[in-house]
Amino acid sequence: MKKIARIDLAGVPWPVNLLQCCRHTGEMQPGDAMVISVKDEDVKDSLLLILNATPEFSVDVSERGQRFAINVTKNKAGG
Repeated sequence: MKKIARIDLAGVPWPVNLLQCCRHTGEMQPGDAMVISVKDEDVKDSLLLILNATPEFSVDVSERGQRFAINVTKNKAGG
C-alpha cells in the first residue's frame, strides 16, 4: 500500500533538517511518497541537489505561499 508522509522542516536548522530528511527517505518503501515542507530557498535547493542525485527517488517541487513543498516518491523496483 502506498504511504504518504508529511514532514515540516521549516525552522529546523541546517544540518538537522538534512539529517531528518535522510532518515525519513531511508525509511521509504517503493511506491511511498513524502511531502517535505521548507521555508528557506537555500535549504530547498540543497535538499533538491541531494534528492535529485539519488536515482531511486522522483522529485518535484512547488511553491505554496511562503513555503516550498518538495514531493518525493520512491520509485518501484525495476522502474
